[in-house]
Amino acid sequence: MEKIKKVSVYLWAVVLVLVDQVTKLAIINNIKDKSITIIKGILNFTYCENKGVAFSIGNGHVPVFIVVNLIIICGLTVYYEKNKDEFKGFLSKIFFTMVIAGGVSNLFDRIIRGFVIDFVDVSDFFNFAIFNVADIFIVIGIIGLALNFIFQGIKISKK
Repeated sequence: MEKIKKVSVYLWAVVLVLVDQVTKLAIINNIKDKSITIIKGILNFTYCENKGVAFSIGNGHVPVFIVVNLIIICGLTVYYEKNKDEFKGFLSKIFFTMVIAGGVSNLFDRIIRGFVIDFVDVSDFFNFAIFNVADIFIVIGIIGLALNFIFQGIKISKK
């Protein structure tokens, strides 16, 4: 039974990576070099090549970000494997899966393309950087895990 649960977390991560990559391919194939208004004054899809990390910080240091990304993904996975009994409930597993999937998908972009494809543009409504579905997964996952740790009282193991 535990193997089924373990596989399901990683299988869901693969599904979420595919969701993000399909959205990026759709953007590449349909709106590269232009912007499309989805909701006037609120949401545009604008193709952007991000060679940095969040908010394009560290633009041009892709090899460093690949290494850091790998370390974070491996560290989170090892932590999860050593402490999976502490991840109480379905939601904590989903939040973990979202963080891993978002990180893996953006890592894939960095390795294969040399940059991360961003396209969700809310700058007409709110002055914010362009981002992608993987970034959404990461943010929701981190917030969800943090809230889960707080409200479920998950103990950090010293294994």
